[in-house]
Amino acid sequence: MRLCLLPLRLLVLLAAAQLAAASRSDAQASRPLQRLLEDASRRNRLPDSLISYKANVETEIAVLLRREEGTEAVTAIEQVASALRWNRAGQYEQRVQGYRAQQLGANVSMLSLFQTGWINPVLYGNRLRVRPRSAESRGRAAPASRGRDGSDTLPAVHPLATDRDQYYTYSGGDTIVVMRAGDRTIPIAHVRVQPRDDVKGQVVLFDGEMDLDASRGTLVRLRGHFVRTGASRSPLGRTLADAVAFVEYENGERYGAYWLPAKQRIELQANVPLLGDGRAVVRIVSRFFDMEVNDTVLDAATLAKADSLRALARRPLTYARTDSLARFGSWRNAIGTITGGLHADDFQDIAPDRWRATGPPRFDLSASRPADVMHFNRVEGLYTGLGGKWALRDAAPGVVVRANAGYAWSEQTVRGRLSVERTRGAYTFEARGGRSMDITNDFRAPLDSGNTFAALFGSLDSYDYVSRNVGTLSVLRRVGARRALIRAEVGYGDDRYRASQFVRGPFGGDPFRANHGVDEGSYVRTAALVEWHPDLAAESLKPGLGARLSFERGDGTLSWQRAELRLSGRRPVGPFVLLGRGDVGLVTGARIPSQQLFELGKYQNLPAYMDKEFAGSRAAAVRASLQYTSPFLRNPIRLGERFWVPAIAPGLSVGVQSGWADAPTAAARESVNRLTPGYDPLQLAQWAPVAAATGRVRASVTAGVRFFGNGLFLGATRAVDQAAPWRALFGLGQQW
Repeated sequence: MRLCLLPLRLLVLLAAAQLAAASRSDAQASRPLQRLLEDASRRNRLPDSLISYKANVETEIAVLLRREEGTEAVTAIEQVASALRWNRAGQYEQRVQGYRAQQLGANVSMLSLFQTGWINPVLYGNRLRVRPRSAESRGRAAPASRGRDGSDTLPAVHPLATDRDQYYTYSGGDTIVVMRAGDRTIPIAHVRVQPRDDVKGQVVLFDGEMDLDASRGTLVRLRGHFVRTGASRSPLGRTLADAVAFVEYENGERYGAYWLPAKQRIELQANVPLLGDGRAVVRIVSRFFDMEVNDTVLDAATLAKADSLRALARRPLTYARTDSLARFGSWRNAIGTITGGLHADDFQDIAPDRWRATGPPRFDLSASRPADVMHFNRVEGLYTGLGGKWALRDAAPGVVVRANAGYAWSEQTVRGRLSVERTRGAYTFEARGGRSMDITNDFRAPLDSGNTFAALFGSLDSYDYVSRNVGTLSVLRRVGARRALIRAEVGYGDDRYRASQFVRGPFGGDPFRANHGVDEGSYVRTAALVEWHPDLAAESLKPGLGARLSFERGDGTLSWQRAELRLSGRRPVGPFVLLGRGDVGLVTGARIPSQQLFELGKYQNLPAYMDKEFAGSRAAAVRASLQYTSPFLRNPIRLGERFWVPAIAPGLSVGVQSGWADAPTAAARESVNRLTPGYDPLQLAQWAPVAAATGRVRASVTAGVRFFGNGLFLGATRAVDQAAPWRALFGLGQQW
């Protein structure tokens, strides 16, 4: 028996020896990191020779939407120029000297978020001053209340504080990159910082990464988010929403002796999974210029009081006089360029667990988009639904199963969708099937997914619909850092007509028009799509150029070939903004399905004409606008103690919109006729067409006055290809 146990004992001894060797190896591997941290902590105290500094700061505050597929659309940008002063006694002041804004719709000013400055003036010391948040992290959260001293910021334990080991664990420390500062080469060591699980009480901690100058032990960058321990969050709150405030603080070397701020980024991201995978994002990016170090002299008594364990004594955010704000013209960057090239997914590796692609499998109640949860139109009536998302993560990397189902109450129809996707590197493979009510409108804006509120409350529904059953296989290829997207699809489809269920909206208004005709039948669909700079579009405030090329083919009871090309761009030049977009399309076939035609009109690129007045198998639409912001009334408006609205900033706007639609063949003309519901070629005496070809290029002009960074438009429009009167035009948001 003893002889039988001998091999087992030998195995146990061997395993113990291996564990001991591994433990010694881990301890030895951690010693360089500990030495690096100790050196960095010593050097993180304020240098004796650093007394103060002043700098000019230019900040962009962008409000944007990260859509479910990952692209972003910027809906508002506020650009703020400020002067920053700091000294080692803890005094810090930020004074706003210039302000300008652009918006796609009416919105409050993001300055309402700030009563004190948003800049972290130094990363030296044992404590950092940060803004409290109500975001989940490690199952804990903090109320969005003020600190005990009445300010809207709280002290956080610096990851290089002298008492850091009570609060943090560290890993990494390897040299990952080499940067150059003048003639000097700087090796950068990357360290992962995580709060300890055994921290007691309420304290603000950092969770993320820091980059250290491995040769000097100085802090170069902090990237992550701050968490407040000791405050629990209800299970319902964790289910309904995720919110987190990311930060990225970058230092630059000054005078070869000090590491002081060069660029800072604060990013507030929020998501309500029940309403879709999209996220609302507030992005605050600041760049520092004209820094002067030791610009003041402090007496010995003031210097003696300086203590890096104390929090900064912030003063309220101050503003220059109204006339000074209006005259400010020393902008270093065109509006929209500071936040260019950034993306909400830049923080994906340190995001809340629900957003990550790694970890154990998890299931969430989550729809792909808000319309899967609730929408209203004249065909379905009120639709309500629910979605689920099962991410297999480490069990099957990159695999996500999504499902949603709902009920159209007036139409009395169940609709839904099921998809399985796998992301591997730059590729995403997907199998999808379902039943949906698709919109047939053409040349739509990127964020256009229907208009529930206008249809529900204003009896305005400018869309047409087709009931569609689909089963599709697709592959998506991402090129570069969101520089381009390439997509290919093949699958089965079946289209059916559904008549309008409502004469007018539930709350009154003008009668709805009938849903346009649909050719019914099934088909095999193949399609390809290429998008260049998918985040850039004339309808977004992000400057730049973008393009989109698509082709699809149907074979079966319904047969067609269709191609579209779009070019769009936006460019700010001083007080002017030039934006334009051009679309062309062609559809062919022996019997073109009417739902594949191109339709133009009042809400489809030609505001001086009737809704969907024109249709054809060939079409083009070109729009351009020049917008000017005057130098008057450019200071933000304060309403009450904490509420701000953007500056009135009146400006002028002129735009040209032109469109053309043609039906050159008998098949195209017959397809246009079938847009009329109930069309019967044998009863033409009782029939009136709902649309026709333009006959020539149609054009209109729009002119008016803009307010609040283009959030409000008052003007008029008229057709220019024929004698026509001016018609009043009012809009909230972007006007062409």
